[in-house]
Amino acid sequence: MAIDIVTPPDALEPQSRVAARRRQWQRIWRRYRGNLPGMLGLSLLGVFVAMALIHPILLATVWPPAVYDPETGYDFIGVEKVAVLEVTDPETEILWQVAQLRDVFIEPGETVLIPTPGVATLEHPLGLDPLGRDVLSMLLGGAAPAIKMGFAAALTTAIVGLTLAAVASYRGGLLDWATTHLSDALLLLPAPILMVILGTSPIGDSIGPVTFGIIYGVLVGAGATAIILRSHAKSILQRPFIDAARTSGASGGRIMAKELLPHLLPLASIYMFIGVTGVIVADAFISFLAYGNTRFS
Repeated sequence: MAIDIVTPPDALEPQSRVAARRRQWQRIWRRYRGNLPGMLGLSLLGVFVAMALIHPILLATVWPPAVYDPETGYDFIGVEKVAVLEVTDPETEILWQVAQLRDVFIEPGETVLIPTPGVATLEHPLGLDPLGRDVLSMLLGGAAPAIKMGFAAALTTAIVGLTLAAVASYRGGLLDWATTHLSDALLLLPAPILMVILGTSPIGDSIGPVTFGIIYGVLVGAGATAIILRSHAKSILQRPFIDAARTSGASGGRIMAKELLPHLLPLASIYMFIGVTGVIVADAFISFLAYGNTRFS
């Protein structure tokens, strides 16, 4: 049986190194294409990115902002009904006392416009909300800040978690002790709870989506992510190839960058995606409480 020997890219000439890395990424992509949940997730990400890109184009070319702006746009969809003292046909009649909520001077027998915001039309495929805003425009407009928050949280979680785990586990001593206690303290107050407290504070309205994602990523990266990655990093530091790198005279920075971090990246990627879902849920809960201004920023 033939054995496929893969030469490390760093041991090749520059051109050969590029070709080796290209073949490596091609092998990774072939494996990824065979993963149905992974391809489904990638497709959904593509849909969200397309939504974020198409919304400003529609507002600049097709949709008048006065009607379709997700925050200030307004339109009216309604039907005419006759105010009566006793309703016999709900499709065309409305109780006079209820009609007075729309027009206090209306008399029985007169008509009144009743808004029907949930009705879908060609101009508003998903209808309007009770304030007259286009639901489709709000859906598309919410994609961009959500993507910004998600990417900011994911990258910050990975950077903070990997840095603390690699440096603390390799250097040890006081730095490892301080990192451990910092992570334990952040576990006592989960990041989503801290973000809700921050979002409902007086400065919550001034926090944009990227800043919101970065703050969340720092909390998650320095908390649970750093604990798991540091534990995995300590097990990797006991392996023979780390001893071989030290014996060959490699510096601490090179060992962490070339030997330790590549083995931590797969585990860190899991916490990146967990960070994305966490920051979206935290921002949605803050918006549900009517605080914060990160949705359309």
